Amino acid sequence: MEERNNIIINEIKKWQENKLLPDTYCQFLLQLYTEGEAPASDDGKTVKRSFIFRYLTKAFLSLMVMIGIFVLVLVMIYFTQVSPGVQVIFLFIFLMISLVGAIFYNKRNMLVSHLYVILAAFISFVFIIASANLMAPENTLYLAIGIITLCCIWIITGWRFKYHYLYIAGGTGILLFIALIILGRI
Repeated sequence: MEERNNIIINEIKKWQENKLLPDTYCQFLLQLYTEGEAPASDDGKTVKRSFIFRYLTKAFLSLMVMIGIFVLVLVMIYFTQVSPGVQVIFLFIFLMISLVGAIFYNKRNMLVSHLYVILAAFISFVFIIASANLMAPENTLYLAIGIITLCCIWIITGWRFKYHYLYIAGGTGILLFIALIILGRI
């Protein structure tokens, strides 16, 4: 079995040298047949290190995008004189970007997906508040319905995808809302 694997590994190296297959395919096959212990590449770095470097680079860039979106949301809401309608439109766009990032990275089982989910939860909360204030500024019923609906969505999403923090946030939001009703603040 070991001899067979060595023959296959040597063939893959020849394919890579002669450019018969793309380099990424050859690296994948080498990783597969060497069980993650691929030999050093031409520049002396192991394939495993380059994979980790690529992963960390993507994670870092993704984190910078999330921080950028978060800062833009805060600046747009609190430090500019943009009309509420435009704010709601921008919040919706940022919410969709966050949800796409969460879905994209969740399918790849990357830890960055949790940060996108948290960002999407934050933006969705701000979006609900801005939308309710835009539709009926004096009537808190729309805001109450929006917050309860959002908390229920968080609970369902947390339960479905096993995001415990969403489940807890949704449950806590509903409990706080009930407490505010009992205290007569809403």
